[in-house]
Amino acid sequence: MLCAAMLFLPLLTWLLVPSRGEFVAPPAAPRAVIAAATAPPPTHTDYAPRPATAAPADAPGDAPITGTVLDPDGKPLKGAFVGCDDRDKELATSTDDGGHFKLAAQAAGCLAVSHHPDFTPSERTALVAGRDNLIRLRAAGGIDGIVVDEKGNPLAAYLVGIESFMGTGESAETIPPTGQARSIQDAKGAFLWEGLMPGKYVLTVSADGRPPTRSAQIEVEAARITHHVRIVLDRGSVLSGKVIDAQSKKPIVGATIVLDAITSTTANSISAVRTDESGAYSLDGAPAGPFSIRVAGDRYRTRIISGLTTHNGAPVLQDVELTLHVEGGADNEMVGVGAMLVQQAQGVVVTWVMSVGPGAIAGLHVGDMILKIDGKDARALSMVDCVQRLRGPEGSQVSVLVQRDGSPPVEVVITRQNIVR
Repeated sequence: MLCAAMLFLPLLTWLLVPSRGEFVAPPAAPRAVIAAATAPPPTHTDYAPRPATAAPADAPGDAPITGTVLDPDGKPLKGAFVGCDDRDKELATSTDDGGHFKLAAQAAGCLAVSHHPDFTPSERTALVAGRDNLIRLRAAGGIDGIVVDEKGNPLAAYLVGIESFMGTGESAETIPPTGQARSIQDAKGAFLWEGLMPGKYVLTVSADGRPPTRSAQIEVEAARITHHVRIVLDRGSVLSGKVIDAQSKKPIVGATIVLDAITSTTANSISAVRTDESGAYSLDGAPAGPFSIRVAGDRYRTRIISGLTTHNGAPVLQDVELTLHVEGGADNEMVGVGAMLVQQAQGVVVTWVMSVGPGAIAGLHVGDMILKIDGKDARALSMVDCVQRLRGPEGSQVSVLVQRDGSPPVEVVITRQNIVR
């Protein structure tokens, strides 16, 4: 029994106190659990865990992005556009009566810009999930000016419109605010146009007997009025002539003659005129040029006569022959390059090229941005100025320098042709 006891005691000690080097640690936690416990917190600095008592909510990635748009005075703004400037253009919305907006969860982290017609676009604002994102519009700029005649006397009544616009900063990609003209009635010839986005503007002004005239480029800054703009509006020349049938040479009665592509706005006070019983017409208000006229008669093809100019206000004589319209045949004819242009935020761009026209033959492409026309910097010209310079006499040539797909500029030399369509 003593021997047995002496054998049992070491065995019990060995079972209860493991020997050094043979200790077995508790099972390790799964790696996924360790990773979850040691993961860094969300990158949003305003992140706070939802209280334990809160009701169940959608997963963080499904929560909408919300915020408020404020005007320059800090007041909530209704009807302001909000969109992700660096992502899918469909991530956009507008504010409600309280100035609030809501975007899909995918808008988290995007750079949002807000627009409103009465103010300058906001700066880019990074949208953060889980907070009321505040976007503040900036005060708009404006133009303060005066319109005078060739002798320096103020014109009391005239039309003024925005002919072209090139935005700067956050307004660089904004659609040009061109088009509708304003009617000004002021004994001192003064006007004030407020609510303008930052950028470079060209204004068009016209009055009775005075053709549309463009201003020099005007720089507008946010929250500032550009003062002392002075626009001289000369009296136009008298354009006259006869409109006759191309075959019979007989006068066409009641044909209409109007200035064509003279402005992209409605700031044109020069109305169309009609031919009399002898086919004669007289249009008071022809510009210095180059300019074009559109001549149309019942049962005849419409014809555009381009490349017209006046000299020191001297009268201009221009007779026009029209061709009878044939059922199913062409409706129009003009001399040009066979292309269409549009004013975009970056400049004047080619949007259509006639497949077998002179422009296509010379190598003009859709999407080309026009840099120069016959050496003249086109970026300082309006779209209608570019159109008039591309038009001209049949058989003459025009050199066009274009920018294409980020490649080095390409020169395209086009021979103008009479285009019947």
